[in-house]
Amino acid sequence: MDFPPVNKPYFSPERGREIAWLSVCWAVTIISALILILFWTQTRSLDFIMSLQQWRSVPVEIFFRVFTFLGDDQFFMVLLGVLIWCVSKPLGFWTAFLLLGSGVYCGLIKDLTRLPRPTLEGVIHPPNSWSFPSGHTLTAVTVWGYLAVLIKRRGFWIWAVIATALIALSRMVLGYHFLGDILGGLAFGLPFLLFFIWLSALFVQRGWIEKFSLPLLLALAVFIPVVLTAVLPGADPPKLLGYLAGASVGYVLEKEKVRSRTATALPLQFVKAVLGLTVLFGIILGLSGVLPSGGPDATFAAKMVGFARYALGGIWATLAAPALFVALKLTPREAD
Repeated sequence: MDFPPVNKPYFSPERGREIAWLSVCWAVTIISALILILFWTQTRSLDFIMSLQQWRSVPVEIFFRVFTFLGDDQFFMVLLGVLIWCVSKPLGFWTAFLLLGSGVYCGLIKDLTRLPRPTLEGVIHPPNSWSFPSGHTLTAVTVWGYLAVLIKRRGFWIWAVIATALIALSRMVLGYHFLGDILGGLAFGLPFLLFFIWLSALFVQRGWIEKFSLPLLLALAVFIPVVLTAVLPGADPPKLLGYLAGASVGYVLEKEKVRSRTATALPLQFVKAVLGLTVLFGIILGLSGVLPSGGPDATFAAKMVGFARYALGGIWATLAAPALFVALKLTPREAD
């Protein structure tokens, strides 16, 4: 089954349910924001996090580390690769676009607020890592919510809500975030999700992509991420925007030149996934010594080195891997 980016109605073909889902999203956003405004000091207290620590045990630790992983970039890199190669190219690409865009958005807020993480014995935080809002929570809201909007299955909606709640809770149980960070992830994440859904729907309904020539699409796919990399602070934009640029260029070219199908026999799907992910992580991790990512205060030239490495990963995911799968007869081409 193939998926367009998104279409109206967003949540349900029934008008009542559509209004109800939109109301829930905005209610959660407004309530989270009000709690942050009215009880800011209390939401950044260690008391609530400490109260959760009494329930920690080895099984609880393992359980919540699993759900924290479900909000990690590494997990989403695996998921998006499998979606693009084995399920639906539009579904995988537009979800990747959302993930990378929300990552840049969240990183910008973190760099503007620069709030420290909780200080707990035995909990080690990454260097230059800020607390507000919780990136895992914001990413879970946007990505799992977007997939639920596209798939429109009750079971997946239930999973998306449960997964998002447990990912958010895991960040506090493991001592990585305050309650206020989680509320910030909800307050900033849900509006971003709704904005992306609305914008992607316009792309479909008005046929904006079809109105651009191939050279212009390719130029915009590179030019905009490069400009944003130059102006945005922090160490993450070169990685996220580099991957986005590469994936966008690859996606456009693949549709024109390769036209691989995602559907094939299950054993071949497994081979595609293993081969694709092995090379992808080889590019992202294996080339880190040759093309290192710059730190938060890196020069533009240093940023572009990391940008190039992640761009290669994006091109592999959306263009080179599908072309290789076709060449190896792991998957057929689409009919002309």
